[in-house]
Amino acid sequence: MENNGEVETEDEIEDNSTTREIVAPGEVLTTDLEAYKRGRGTILNKDGTKIMSVLVGLKQIRNNYVNVIPLQGFYTARTGDKVIAIVVDKNPVKYRCDINAKYQAILRPQNAIKHRKKRRRRDKLDTEKFDIGDVLIAKIISADRLNSPELTLVGKYLGRKRDGICLTIDPPKVPRIIGRNGSMIKLLKSETNCNIFVTQNGRIWLKGDRFEYERLAIEAVYKIEREAHTRGLTDRIGEFLKQEKEKRGIN
Repeated sequence: MENNGEVETEDEIEDNSTTREIVAPGEVLTTDLEAYKRGRGTILNKDGTKIMSVLVGLKQIRNNYVNVIPLQGFYTARTGDKVIAIVVDKNPVKYRCDINAKYQAILRPQNAIKHRKKRRRRDKLDTEKFDIGDVLIAKIISADRLNSPELTLVGKYLGRKRDGICLTIDPPKVPRIIGRNGSMIKLLKSETNCNIFVTQNGRIWLKGDRFEYERLAIEAVYKIEREAHTRGLTDRIGEFLKQEKEKRGIN
């Protein structure tokens, strides 16, 4: 499992209730502007006396900033993010990849070679290395509002995944898959004996020694996504995995 970039983890959402507070656009989050500052997903009212939500999401207080974490949404590409990309088209000069975002990403042949220093000048750069449908773990090297994001496969853990299973969840739910200090992902890996790689664009690659373990891991991931707004989730998932393993006779 790889947790790279500024992915928020479970411990960054503060709330004392059993269910985290869900807020709607226009809802007042606080009037105490001396204690709190406006964060992501919020605005000030016209008088500048209230912090209000602009999203449907979870209220978050972090370092005196009031934020709203969206419950659903597209992934927004950011330079440095690691993502799971799926090749959807190619021509002689580039691949086009689905990264679960509004716009497709581009992978150029020179950025698909793992050991570029060893490449000889006469080596041909083309798009024969990957086929449509291939699953790639890539890093975003360029992202802005005017151009398609660009990817590279040069780096540790990057490259094509020839087997395993690729899942897609809402990108805002990724922090709950990781958990507090990585607690949730560690639990999933230890209880299912699966290799799991989570990326910022809401995609998860997993592979287990046995089909039964992979199926259990998949069910657990989607359960986490459904119940991401609740507290005590790690404990419940741990109990769920133990009960299911006993029920199914998985050792």
